[in-house]
Amino acid sequence: MQKLTPGEISKVVVKIRERYDLYIYKYFKTRRLKLAFEDRYLEALDMGVDVSSFLLAEISAIEELIRREEEKVANGVVCRTEPQQEKKESFADRILEEQRQMILKYEEVGFHRDASEEMRRLLGGMSVLERKYWPSLAFILRDTNYSRNSMVMMNLESQLRYLGYIDSSHASAGLSRYIYHLNGFPRDYRAVDREEQEYILQSAFLLNDLEEVLERLGPNLDLDDDDKKCLQEITGYVKGLVDDFRLKDLKKQK
Repeated sequence: MQKLTPGEISKVVVKIRERYDLYIYKYFKTRRLKLAFEDRYLEALDMGVDVSSFLLAEISAIEELIRREEEKVANGVVCRTEPQQEKKESFADRILEEQRQMILKYEEVGFHRDASEEMRRLLGGMSVLERKYWPSLAFILRDTNYSRNSMVMMNLESQLRYLGYIDSSHASAGLSRYIYHLNGFPRDYRAVDREEQEYILQSAFLLNDLEEVLERLGPNLDLDDDDKKCLQEITGYVKGLVDDFRLKDLKKQK
């Protein structure tokens, strides 16, 4: 088998990710499947295996998964289907663009020219939560078991500051290793991918935990109309981050 060049490897990895995006969206699958591929890819790089052979096997695997789902569809199982008149555009390209449109509402923080748009906008979303919504939430919950001094909220606030507080470098502390590897020369793309996935995962853990707290508290708090409206806005914002960045399936194992 002819070995892939570094440029070809990058293109193949992008294509596999696109196929997973299609598979996850079109057939209602969990995003953990794509993260599992990322883990296998990093492990393959760590172990020094033949990357060309590894990627060929991964392509075969995802195409087989898609083929099986297509067979189910042929037998009458419903999936998300694209309009027939749009066949000229790649389904994967269209889904990726739809996903991009979902995050355009969030501020894009230009902390590094080579950072992915998803990372720049996720930081923007987290920073708004930390800067705008967290002080209001702390005020609303000041006389409850979830006050700022409670262990649950202290832990959430600490993690939010780590991930969402933008310092003088226009980035958060949680992105320091990601930026370090982006600045490396020669660049270690394996490490860049790993740190990007780690930031996304930690953000997902925080947002899902916070959403659970807010949903549990909402109906049980005796609030005036202004505080009730504010709490609903905060809850909606957190839920929006989870949905728009497709983080719902990324929860801590309990």
